[in-house]
Amino acid sequence: MPNILKTSGIVLRTLPFKESSLFCSIFTERFGKLRLVAKGARRPKSKICGTLEPFTLSEVIFYKRESRDVYTLSDAVIIENFQDIRSSQSKFTACEAICEFIDKTTVLEEPNRQLFLETIEFFEKISITDDRIAGYWSLLMLFKLLKFAGLQPHLKDCVRCHGPIFDKSIINFSISAGGLVCEKHFDESVIKIDKEAIKTLINASNNIFPSDINPGLFPSLKNLLEAYIFYHINGLTLNTLRFIKI
Repeated sequence: MPNILKTSGIVLRTLPFKESSLFCSIFTERFGKLRLVAKGARRPKSKICGTLEPFTLSEVIFYKRESRDVYTLSDAVIIENFQDIRSSQSKFTACEAICEFIDKTTVLEEPNRQLFLETIEFFEKISITDDRIAGYWSLLMLFKLLKFAGLQPHLKDCVRCHGPIFDKSIINFSISAGGLVCEKHFDESVIKIDKEAIKTLINASNNIFPSDINPGLFPSLKNLLEAYIFYHINGLTLNTLRFIKI
């Protein structure tokens, strides 16, 4: 007999399923990431269709069967649809990148309330910020979320010898070593990056996002993020990153 459960959740992704239904990936507060089927959600008069838009925060009710890993969505009610994000292409794309990362890096039914709350907090912040920095902030948030995959970059000192490295304006970041390295531990995976960019990442890890940005840092941060994720997460590529610009 199925259990009827209720929780709040962030809609990460939906796909058409059969003629009128949706297959949904939702990151929930109580149960972690769930795969749900919303029967009839694509019908014109469906009352739950609007609750399943990407990055919508909704309260969902679903039927859980122990013998399955895809459950049936019974009902959903919008808690917050972040309309200010939906009205901005740059903000929309930025939040899609966060959802794609969570969807591709989290394990089914592994609760992580901190990740859930930090994601909502980011959506709330980005909804009221300037359009021009949305893409920049999404890169910083993705770096911040790496900690939940156990892959937070080492940015304090040399990851190899723990010697100081902030005495130069351009710093070595070793993709393979997972952080900053001194000249002694330079390797072929090193990407040269401005010290200002590293300090920006350190601030973001402490939940400090800049209101003023240096556009010149964006290309190197994006290149670093793509290379780091690809190397450390089994060749993972975030498709949404192609569309993030400033």
